[in-house]
Amino acid sequence: MPKPVEIWQDNVLTVARYEMTEAEKNILYMVVAQVRKEDPPMKMYQVSVKQMANLTGSDELKFETYKKATEKLVGRVFQTTLPNGNLLQASFFASAEYKKGTGIIELELSQKVRPFYVDLSQRFTKIQLVAAISLNSAYAKRIYELLCMYKNMKDKTFTRNLVELKTMLGVIDPKTGEDSYPTWTKFETRILEVAAKEINGHTDLSFTYKPVYGNRPGRGRKPVVEVEFEVFYQAKPEPAQMSNLHERLVKQFRLRPDQADTVLATHSIEVVTRQLYDIQMKAADGKVKNVGSYTAKVFGLETKGKEK
Repeated sequence: MPKPVEIWQDNVLTVARYEMTEAEKNILYMVVAQVRKEDPPMKMYQVSVKQMANLTGSDELKFETYKKATEKLVGRVFQTTLPNGNLLQASFFASAEYKKGTGIIELELSQKVRPFYVDLSQRFTKIQLVAAISLNSAYAKRIYELLCMYKNMKDKTFTRNLVELKTMLGVIDPKTGEDSYPTWTKFETRILEVAAKEINGHTDLSFTYKPVYGNRPGRGRKPVVEVEFEVFYQAKPEPAQMSNLHERLVKQFRLRPDQADTVLATHSIEVVTRQLYDIQMKAADGKVKNVGSYTAKVFGLETKGKEK
């Protein structure tokens, strides 16, 4: 049974300052999940638009969306400070080529960025691919990356300066200083609450946060200067639990073994269990005639026939 695909990236990239759309982040995730230390420097990485659609639960391939995303990725410059103190400005990709009639995008990593994914030393972030891609908000994706830095640490509580956090998320424009959400209330509502709703209960992590107030002379509301996060890592399910669920998918819900493997590799135990309960109830009410075909459709798997 395949293990969930995981992404490893240097923390230099996790805390780097850049802005990306959801589609851009998903393409980047799909590429870095393939990077291996033994890869030749000029290796091209292939991304299937159809596979991305399956992972995101979308019925649309959205070629135009991805074309715009790769165009931005090739030209988008991020900025970060290296461990030696040097300031680095670079792009994530050097090129993107669409293979006509295949639904495949062939991408070339920037040579300045590639080492961050292969020479990880001790400064790494471990991210589950499916969990990261399933997050709809680009802000939620960046916050999930940040939380992953602390998932295996003994002390899972950390603080981030509010201005630095906003800059990392692209809320503050580093060139103009313009803040899209200048008040704490707007930032909390539009960014943190949305991220918590998407991440908590839908990934291997959950988190809580609280504002840290600074001093202010005289009367009036004190300004928020930092945000304190606490990360909770949800342990992976036991092999026996996975095995039992795999058996149910094959015997009770009529999936092929390879389809059951895909379901368990791309969905959390909680999501699978909830969906199977719903399918079982519909089948009991006579609303589903072909359980196998319907189950495959629910989990975004390809089917040869049509189901009702």
